[in-house]
Amino acid sequence: MSPLETSLVILVSIWSIIFIIIAIALLIILKEVKKALDKVNSILDTTESITQGVGGPVKTVVSTISAFLKKAKASKK
Repeated sequence: MSPLETSLVILVSIWSIIFIIIAIALLIILKEVKKALDKVNSILDTTESITQGVGGPVKTVVSTISAFLKKAKASKK
């Protein structure tokens, strides 16, 4: 092998190792992003269930107040 071939083999080997390291780092980053998105999804699910639980009583209170105001307007006429 000539010195040029040897240096090219070494260079290709080094670049291959660098790309493998970059690929592993990207996989780790994507795994962390997935964990973060799962956590955000869990928070949103909890928030949705809380708002649905609060929504029922709020509708009842609003309809009661609305009925009271309609009754008050009707009695003024």
